[in-house]
Amino acid sequence: MGGDGGTISSNRTYLRGAGKACHTADHPSNAAKRAKLEDTERARLILTTCAISGAVFDLTPNNCSAEDIVVCPYGKLYKREEALEALLRRSQQINNGGGGSDVAGALGSHVRGMKDLHPVRFYVTDSASSSGGNGNGNGRGTTVRYTATCPITSADIGSGNVPSFVIVRSKNPKSKDKKKDSSSNNDDETTGVEFGPNVISERAIKEMGIEGLQPEYGPFEEKNMIRLAPPKAGGAFEEIQRKWEARMEEERVAKMQKKKDKKRKRGTTEEWSSKKKPETMTPLPADTAAAASIPAKKSSLVDEARSNIQTKVAQNPVLSSLFGGAGKKNQSEKEKRDALFTRNC
Repeated sequence: MGGDGGTISSNRTYLRGAGKACHTADHPSNAAKRAKLEDTERARLILTTCAISGAVFDLTPNNCSAEDIVVCPYGKLYKREEALEALLRRSQQINNGGGGSDVAGALGSHVRGMKDLHPVRFYVTDSASSSGGNGNGNGRGTTVRYTATCPITSADIGSGNVPSFVIVRSKNPKSKDKKKDSSSNNDDETTGVEFGPNVISERAIKEMGIEGLQPEYGPFEEKNMIRLAPPKAGGAFEEIQRKWEARMEEERVAKMQKKKDKKRKRGTTEEWSSKKKPETMTPLPADTAAAASIPAKKSSLVDEARSNIQTKVAQNPVLSSLFGGAGKKNQSEKEKRDALFTRNC
């Protein structure tokens, strides 16, 4: 037995039929289990750490406010400050002539601004766990661990095993037309909804239904719910990505159409106002006005002279008989001389 080379039983490469038993980890039938474990671990990291800095979220009620954590349309979680700084750095790179690819790799090009990031408010529960000491080195102590759970089913969302959604409340279009007093009253009534938990499990949604969740978490639409940490296996993440890209394209086209309609309306208004505006006569130059006033002066002098002559003729009977011509139009020259001689005598 010695010195003939033999086989090493611990080396699975040289064992006949190694890894073909269904209970072994490298069997093809266990590929789905391995993918599921990988998705679970990936989801746990997404739900407990920031996607930019990798820092673990502090879910302590006194240290974590309602606006510290935000989510993107792809279900990744960020610290609000980290996301805001990443957006500022990206805008600076674009303004300086760069493409902003370094920041876009961490934040994601699908995030256009803070309007695409929505606040995440977990329902946090505490659980006590034993530790090696109580801080003084004597005996055993307990530490409190805070975990994100579903407020309806009490399922552990932070473990990554529970599919969960973030409820994004719909904006009320009539709120812009309300007065400040009425808006302040509405804010007081909806304070519990605005700052209450908005992350629930998929099981709770199926049990309660969308309509059943409206009184406590609404108003919201099913299309505005964001799936947290969607799994890569099964095409769930690709489906979410495709829907969001189609939505961004639809919003871009609608924005361009709105600009075109606004520009067309402005042009129509200007054209209508120009047609309605009365035409004003342009003032003539000084030389042209003086030249035009000369014929007017001459005509006025001629009219005045003619009126004076007509007055003199009417006052003098001799002139009126000679130039009046009212009674005798066919009088001869001899008759005119005789009449003039008779009047002078």
